[in-house]
Amino acid sequence: MKRAMIKNGCVHAFIMGISIILLTGWPSRDAEGDETTRRHGYVGLRPLARTAEMDHGHNHGGSWAGTPTYEEQSGNYPFVAEHLDVVKDWLDGDFRTRRMFFEYYWGLSEERDDLNPKKNHLIRVIRNWEQQGGEIEHILICREYRLAIERGHRDAKPGPFSECTRILLEEDVDNIRKMFREAHAQGLTKYDNYKLILMVEHPSFFADDERVHPIIAKMDGVCVEVHQFNRHWPLEEGWVRPERLVRGAQWTLDQGKEYIFYYGPIRWKGDVYYAFMERDWLQKYWAAGLPKHHPNMHYYLNTFPHHEGRWRPVGPETDPHSTLGFTKWLIQEIRMVN
Repeated sequence: MKRAMIKNGCVHAFIMGISIILLTGWPSRDAEGDETTRRHGYVGLRPLARTAEMDHGHNHGGSWAGTPTYEEQSGNYPFVAEHLDVVKDWLDGDFRTRRMFFEYYWGLSEERDDLNPKKNHLIRVIRNWEQQGGEIEHILICREYRLAIERGHRDAKPGPFSECTRILLEEDVDNIRKMFREAHAQGLTKYDNYKLILMVEHPSFFADDERVHPIIAKMDGVCVEVHQFNRHWPLEEGWVRPERLVRGAQWTLDQGKEYIFYYGPIRWKGDVYYAFMERDWLQKYWAAGLPKHHPNMHYYLNTFPHHEGRWRPVGPETDPHSTLGFTKWLIQEIRMVN
């Protein structure tokens, strides 16, 4: 009798399991649980140049004409294609993930920031990617006042702090959250809320100054860009020297927020380059206390073509000096897979 009951219970559990799968679908191939079960954060990549047609017309840190493309490396990065967690602005590569992130500048003009969901530019961006099958993981958002003025956005407005003009106003965040709910109710977007990650310029001001804390409380996390050029150089004396960055990152994680280390552009062969410089900088940050394996600590590569970095080979991933080779190494370091 007892054996029959166990048998019947197993059959019932099996049937229930199949029913759940039929109703909800098989678990995603790249789902590894939420931040309560993951042992590490995500590794993301901004693939540039994507194709010659899409990107060779750009000029940022030098013309991108003729630079290596990811399209040319199709089939040459099976490991990265399988294990990359998040990708930016491109769903046509070999990457199996559909999880995405993108950057967004608020405050460039009143027209772009129209809070009517049917007119708002941010809602259009979300809708565009979702219609292509993308799953929006993070929106890296800020008031990009300084660069916007330089690029012709004469109506751009800075944030409330001169120390870091990228920081949003509290009402910005409230308005955007409200608009998300309205857009979803109108059937424009898949969800009624999205993760807003505040992109900042200063690596620790947001953590050190209590005036900023109410704004961070409304966000889902913070993103700091780490370049190997301009005021970021050299590492030990630069804008994002380790002690500054680690302080801001640890404070963010202590608040239960997510932190994105947005790394790039990185150097290539030139007067100051040495082999595996890009890895060395990361290892120095880790040695200084930047968390390496933390469920809310994400590493996104922003390795777009810039100055001598334009000519770093994109792939194949078997070339450890290529961008895809570096991405493979980072995935192995963070996700602990081989």
